[in-house]
Amino acid sequence: APADVRATLRDYQLESLDWFADRHERCGALPCVLGDEMGLGKTLQTIAYLAWLKFEKRLPGAALVICPLSVLSTWLGECARWCPRLRVVKLHSSDVDERARLRGAILDDVGSYDVVVTTYEMAKAPSLRSALVQRVVWRAVVLDEGHVIKNRETEIAQTVRKMHFCTALLLTGTPLQNNLSELWGLLNFLYPAAFPCRDAFDAAYDLGRGVVDKAALGAARRLLGALMLRRLKADVEKGLPPKLETVVHCPLSHCQLFWYKALLLKDRDQLKLDDRGPAAGGYKSLVNLLMQLRKTCCHPFLFADAEGCDPGETTLEELVAASGKLRVLDRLLVKLHARKHRVVVFSQFASMVDVLDDYCALRGWPFCRLTGSTNRVQRVVNVRAFNEPSSPLFLFLMTTRAGGLGINLQSADTVVLYDSDWNPQADLQAMARVHRLGQTKTVHIYRLCSQGTAEERVLQRSQKKLFLSNMV
Repeated sequence: APADVRATLRDYQLESLDWFADRHERCGALPCVLGDEMGLGKTLQTIAYLAWLKFEKRLPGAALVICPLSVLSTWLGECARWCPRLRVVKLHSSDVDERARLRGAILDDVGSYDVVVTTYEMAKAPSLRSALVQRVVWRAVVLDEGHVIKNRETEIAQTVRKMHFCTALLLTGTPLQNNLSELWGLLNFLYPAAFPCRDAFDAAYDLGRGVVDKAALGAARRLLGALMLRRLKADVEKGLPPKLETVVHCPLSHCQLFWYKALLLKDRDQLKLDDRGPAAGGYKSLVNLLMQLRKTCCHPFLFADAEGCDPGETTLEELVAASGKLRVLDRLLVKLHARKHRVVVFSQFASMVDVLDDYCALRGWPFCRLTGSTNRVQRVVNVRAFNEPSSPLFLFLMTTRAGGLGINLQSADTVVLYDSDWNPQADLQAMARVHRLGQTKTVHIYRLCSQGTAEERVLQRSQKKLFLSNMV
């Protein structure tokens, strides 16, 4: 590792530095992807690479790191921890006037810094976008969770494609999330001259049929192998405790069954399909219906009319009895609490986190929560409080998308997926908050699924997507 990096890198992390250096020396700093599985230290490896560019190669200019807001503090903290000699600056503010000040103070004097860290929201903001694109030639552009640019039509994808840089590094533990077509979006950013046309890519892999055969998968695997370095925890961290996943099928309560049938009857016209698919205009209605059915599977009190009394008057018994899932979760958590386990519970819905918030309060259990509306400061405070060695907090309640990135919760040993995401990689990201480097205990994952409902189909579809990702 570079002398200025204050960390003892593992063998596979040193291997990635050698790989970066080889591509830089022999291939003219070709852009590439670091696709290690979540929890293997991609941030540290990137910091070591940026330190190598700065202090070993003595290359001029600043590197730009663009990341989700949820990991902004992580990047700043890790840079200060592992390589304090790097001059790192944060380019972020929610205030319009402060953004204008930062634009002048940082981008007009970018030579005074080695690394500029910003977020995707800031990068596409009108007040900053043109400056990031036009004023600076970046030594390197690092895209954390780089799969966000897979859709070329999005605003952020178009912004980063216009930037001027010497090399680029995409960090993603999930290079493919839904289908093989997403691969083109990444390739087009890295090598636009080689992959200019999506139609040609789809034709080459015969994607028009909607079916991917073994030949296409093999070709995609070879293509990714040439530009991506990917390692799995099972291959490089033999000492990491195992992750054991259990799917728990939960029957619907009488209240849930009433609301589930009511929703189907209310939208029965949209369920009449012919050879051309849903009835005219029915697709959006079906998507909305599916969302309502999934909420019913979580808890009927997500609907305003389902709760028979004022929310503050609901008893613990009434709250638990209304949902088959919550009944199962209640029995599980009582046992885990008695055995001094620490638990993280994920749900897709912030409204379900609200229900779990009420449940924990009625149980008298200490907990904290994190959703998309949690501000950055409170987020850091909650994570630190939960990870304190003597923390009294038993539960951490999170929405999957808000809590699935940039958080280390190795102090927990149990994860509950109260409901599943359409995108299996989002669930894997959530699990990786607990099952990652530094974990010393076996991690138990409990995935709750309502029997005989749309949730089973969601789970089936997500498993098919995961199979494709694993094959490539």
